[in-house]
Amino acid sequence: MVSRLPGRRRTGAVTSEPVENPDLDVLNLVYEALATGDFVTVMSYLSADVVAHVPGSSPVAGDYLGKEAVAGYVTTLAELSGGTLRFEPHAVIVTGRHGAGLVRDRAEREGKALDMNNVHVWHIVEGTLTEVWIYPGDQYAWDDFWS
Repeated sequence: MVSRLPGRRRTGAVTSEPVENPDLDVLNLVYEALATGDFVTVMSYLSADVVAHVPGSSPVAGDYLGKEAVAGYVTTLAELSGGTLRFEPHAVIVTGRHGAGLVRDRAEREGKALDMNNVHVWHIVEGTLTEVWIYPGDQYAWDDFWS
């Protein structure tokens, strides 16, 4: 059941004027770079002490502390997939100090194919990405692919 406050009409749509958001611009640039395989640009927006949280039980699961560790994680994914790893961003959202990217990951390795929608949740401080949590669309399939 949906209740409404007395005197309020349902208009059917929420509209607002576009608002400039520098953090949204940064996250869009990061996902454009991911889509083209430009990891140098991606890394340039990460803080030196960035933390990446990768869930699961595969060999790539864990917490990666610092820019070098995150770069190592991405390099490992590229190596394990024989260079086939691709990111296809679908949407980027930012509110306050957090952002989210809806991303399709594609890769191949050892006769297996990965084709999965994932969610990345970011903590953003003044245009710098300081932390990311990765949420695979199917954790079991993700673990199987990277194991």
